[in-house]
Amino acid sequence: MKGSKTVVVINTLLGHLLCIIGYSLGSLTLLALILSSIGAYETAVEYETIVVALLFLTICVALIVMGTRIKGRLNRFKRYVSLMSLQKLDSISDIASYMSKSADFVQKDLQKMISRRFFVNAKIDLNSNKIIICPGTLPGQVGSAGYEVFQCPGCGASGTRVRGVLGYCDYCGSPVQ
Repeated sequence: MKGSKTVVVINTLLGHLLCIIGYSLGSLTLLALILSSIGAYETAVEYETIVVALLFLTICVALIVMGTRIKGRLNRFKRYVSLMSLQKLDSISDIASYMSKSADFVQKDLQKMISRRFFVNAKIDLNSNKIIICPGTLPGQVGSAGYEVFQCPGCGASGTRVRGVLGYCDYCGSPVQ
């Protein structure tokens, strides 16, 4: 079972890698196409060369788009965690208004993130239209004798845990010392 931190790290690397590969191959393909057309004054550029170059460029654009989408999803995840953790928002319509997105988009986006294990302890309650973070730590009052506030190193959310005991983030499931 992968935790949220692992999923975030893998997606971060994948998003950057896809963009780097896309831009690199695209640049090399354009360079090769330009160089072949410069040398083509004496001879005609072959049709197959252009088709192959366009195929490579299409693949490069697809890689760049996929990488950009992954990076956008990661940015939205961080924003969702911030809104739910720091501003204590759980209503999908409230989150949507802060994100300047439609409630339908936010609900589908959160559901995709839950199914992809970005949120390990979450579910969406369709009746109340809220995201519910199921606590992975023991409930406690901040400032009471046995509890302390922590900030998750994985996603930045804040939570409470028993003082001196290993806890887990309610949002991403990362262990917190």
